Amino acid sequence: MKRKVLFFVLTLIACNFSRAQVFELDTLQYKGNPDQFINLVMMGDGYTAAQQDQFVSAAQGLSDYLFTQKPFDAYRNYFNVFAIRVISTESGVVHPGTASDCAGAQVPVSNPQTFFDTRFDAYGIHRLVVPFNENAIAGVLADNFPAYDQVFIISNSPYYGGSGGPFATSTTNINSNEITAHEIGHSFAYLADEYYAGDIYAIEKPNKTQQNNPALVKWKNWLGGNNVGIYQHCCGGQSASWYKPHNNCKMKVLFAPLCAVCSEAIVEKIHGLSDPLFSFSPVESTVNSTQQYLDFSLNLIRPQPNTLKTEWKMNGNILAVNADSIRIDQSLLPDGNYSITAIITDTTAMVRTDGHASLHFSTVNWTFSRLFTKTRVIATSNAISLSVSPNPTDEFLNISLELTNPEYFSLDVLSVEGKLVRRLADEIRVNGNFDRQFSLEKLPAGEYLMLFRIGNSTQTRRIVKQN
Repeated sequence: MKRKVLFFVLTLIACNFSRAQVFELDTLQYKGNPDQFINLVMMGDGYTAAQQDQFVSAAQGLSDYLFTQKPFDAYRNYFNVFAIRVISTESGVVHPGTASDCAGAQVPVSNPQTFFDTRFDAYGIHRLVVPFNENAIAGVLADNFPAYDQVFIISNSPYYGGSGGPFATSTTNINSNEITAHEIGHSFAYLADEYYAGDIYAIEKPNKTQQNNPALVKWKNWLGGNNVGIYQHCCGGQSASWYKPHNNCKMKVLFAPLCAVCSEAIVEKIHGLSDPLFSFSPVESTVNSTQQYLDFSLNLIRPQPNTLKTEWKMNGNILAVNADSIRIDQSLLPDGNYSITAIITDTTAMVRTDGHASLHFSTVNWTFSRLFTKTRVIATSNAISLSVSPNPTDEFLNISLELTNPEYFSLDVLSVEGKLVRRLADEIRVNGNFDRQFSLEKLPAGEYLMLFRIGNSTQTRRIVKQN
């Protein structure tokens, strides 16, 4: 379920304007195949050839710290971490001394030649440290680790600073690990600051909105607990028209935990990038029907503590729950066609998204025909991401479906009693992505169930149609 849109864009830039170099790559944490796991890539700027061990030590410290922080601690098993030893000509970080707030920072003016041209004073703010040579970043990633999911830039300066954007950036200040834990909220999960950073940054994000109706606010499912509310921003500009979910979140102040709303956004990003189904067995086999047992098993990537739920079905009937394997005594089965389905969902309490089990789930389906002397077992798997918005809705419903393998898809609107109200999609073959807007304009106001049939799996989602 992984997308590298940014990589392809930046690679085009790099190919047009610069030629990258190959550097030494260190593995700081390895959980599995980079194509299946989320890959964090750390690169240093302002580290000379003689300072590379210093950079790797800083990168290892940052990695270790990040996985002590909620929710990353629970999903550490989903991540690889790599460090690229990028060599700069000179040591340090550029500080032009041009920002209006430089006076109190007591950071000397400097102009070293660094590989990514990382600078203080970005956009007139002293502590905003930004790598400006994106061409060089793209080139290094293309030539050294193109399968990245999140990039960190560690800039070689002891002074306080950092930034979000596509690359989470920090210095080596004593607070740098905590700064980066804040900045990855911007870079990885598209979170907003929960202090008012200015009108230029005032846009809708998972933890920022102009909606203050408790029934409609995007974090409505968290209201009333964990100190989550609808708090007005301040101060200056248009701050009074913007709201945040918490008053003491890491996206506002360092060394505070991430609020429940921000943690949920990060977990949902993890779900969108990864699949807890690592492998399964059998992939395909032909066995003699006199063999008494057929064995089916899953190899899962588990959060800690484990929050995965596994449901096994045969021809739609539940066989087992929360088991890694099942055994079918085929000597008890009459000749015929059979389907074994395993559905894996994450039941984490850190997510309260409506119908979360319908949003991200993985399936494996085995079919076998028992006939005469042989039984042939054929397996297919799918990681499925499903999005339904807005909810509640007054007219249109946006359906977004992403599959790792082609599958047939149908969608029905049911009454809460289970009666068919309208068929929106019927046996559409989805190959990759499906995005469509459906009109509910003529549907009476009330609650409905959306019934999704995706291959051999069925999921439901409750929606509310407003006047």
